[in-house]
Amino acid sequence: MQASDAVVLDKSELGGRLRSARLAQRLTLSDLAAKSQVSVASISKAERGLLALSYEKFAALAAALHLDLSTLFGTQPSGFLSGSVVVTRSKDVVEYHSERYLYGMLATQVTSKKMTPMMGRIEADSVLRPGQFSKHPGEEFIFVLDGALEMHFADGRVERLEKNDSIYFDSGLGHLYVNGGKEGAQILVVCCNEPGHPSIDGSR
Repeated sequence: MQASDAVVLDKSELGGRLRSARLAQRLTLSDLAAKSQVSVASISKAERGLLALSYEKFAALAAALHLDLSTLFGTQPSGFLSGSVVVTRSKDVVEYHSERYLYGMLATQVTSKKMTPMMGRIEADSVLRPGQFSKHPGEEFIFVLDGALEMHFADGRVERLEKNDSIYFDSGLGHLYVNGGKEGAQILVVCCNEPGHPSIDGSR
C-alpha cells in the first residue's frame, strides 16, 4: 500500500497530539483511562511515542475526548457539511503503523463523518495470538484489494477472503485480521459508528 508521496505520521507525533488534546481538557492520565477503558500505561506510552496504538484504542480515546479521529490524524480538518465533496489524493493519505497493521487513513480533511474509511496492509508474517481480538462500537466493511485475508472472530468463526471478496460485520464482535497468503494483503476498510453512540465524533 505504501505510497511514496503519502504523509507518514509516526507514533511520536501522534502521541504528542493525543497528549495535547488530553491536557487541553485538563484530564489526567487516570481520568482519560477511566473514560476510555484504555490503561494508564498504554496511554502514557502512546503519548511518549513508545507505543503504537490500534484503531480500537484510538477510537476509544477519541470518543472519551469528544474528538473526531480526523482531529488526531489530520491537519486542521473542517466539519463535513451538507453538500460536501471530499477528495483524498495519494499525497494526502495519512499512513500510520500500529503494532500489527499499516493503516492509510482517508478523508482526514473532514470531521463529523458517519464513516471512517482507511486502507490497510497486513504483512505475510502476521500471526494469530490469544487476546489480540479487537472490538469497537458500530459496523465494519472490508474489501480485499490484493492478496488473501483471514478474518478470525472471538466466537470461533473464521472467514477466508481472496482478492475482490468482501465482508460486512458487527464490529462489536471481537475480530482479528490475519494474512492468508505468502504476500502482504491489502484491504479497504470502512468503519461506521454505532447509531446513537458516536465513537469518534462527540460534536453531533
